[in-house]
Amino acid sequence: MKTNKLIFLISLGVSVFFNIPRLNFLYGNRDPFLSNLIEVSIEDTIFRVFSLFCFSVVILKFNLSWNEKINFKYHKWVSSLINLSFFFFWMLFLKLVNLWVYDFDTFSMSTQIINISYLLVMLILIVVSRIIRLTEQSKQNAIEKERLVQQNLQNELSALRNQINPHFLFNSLNSLSLLVMEDQKAARTFINKLSFMFRYMLQSKDQDMVTIKEEVKFLDSYIHLIKQRYRDNFHALIEIKEKLFQHKIPTLALQILMENAVKHNEISNENPLHVEVFDHENYIVVKNKIQVRTGTVESTNTGLSNLNSRFKLLMNKEIEISADDKYFKVKIPIS
Repeated sequence: MKTNKLIFLISLGVSVFFNIPRLNFLYGNRDPFLSNLIEVSIEDTIFRVFSLFCFSVVILKFNLSWNEKINFKYHKWVSSLINLSFFFFWMLFLKLVNLWVYDFDTFSMSTQIINISYLLVMLILIVVSRIIRLTEQSKQNAIEKERLVQQNLQNELSALRNQINPHFLFNSLNSLSLLVMEDQKAARTFINKLSFMFRYMLQSKDQDMVTIKEEVKFLDSYIHLIKQRYRDNFHALIEIKEKLFQHKIPTLALQILMENAVKHNEISNENPLHVEVFDHENYIVVKNKIQVRTGTVESTNTGLSNLNSRFKLLMNKEIEISADDKYFKVKIPIS
């Protein structure tokens, strides 16, 4: 529909533009040279405008639509031959119509001008068609590229939602085995928290966004498991206003940030880790004191990058990461 409208407008513009001298003549511009060279009348002008309009439509339609169906080795040669065939057919058609209407060849004095005009129009329209096709192709390529990017991000998002960190599971089971021997009540609480976490991940695997209230509840369980491993060497403070609880963020966003803080910082008796989670303006901020680990950290270094991609995909916003000599902060936007 859009292409047909474009063909109509271009054809109309070309047919009117190339007949401006005749239209001027009809409206008072009595150029002697023009009056001697061609016969000018309202009927003749209407016919010429209509003829050029139809010719333009055919050339544009072929080069924008029908031409795409020609797909073999000598495509360009065949396309050129068909365009020339249209041109010669139209010249013959005009000559026959003129002989039929006027009973003699009034085109004889201006045949070359007419031929050159139509040939020029055809060449211009072929170039215009080529430009339009290249523009459309560029747009389609951009759309396809964006679609592939979005698809890739969706795949990453799905993978992240379904990901269960084996190291986290291994450490959790180790902590559980110790608790079973030391404190069975604490072990039951630990099991409940762990089962809640896995149930939450399974239930939210098809959800891109969840409420902050759900995320905070999940984060509480995650913090409980981390504290069982690090005891008093790990502290987390969550201060998010309840009025924000119904706002939404990507699934597991807060847990990923908390895990990032635990993974990349030293946690010991000498250097206990304190992590703060609080709201500020339209953001939730996760902040911790920088305590660089002395040993090797097993990490792909893509956690925050993937999280940022999810925010761009789902909310068209980006996370903000900042660090100074003392603190590391990540700000995530809320919907």
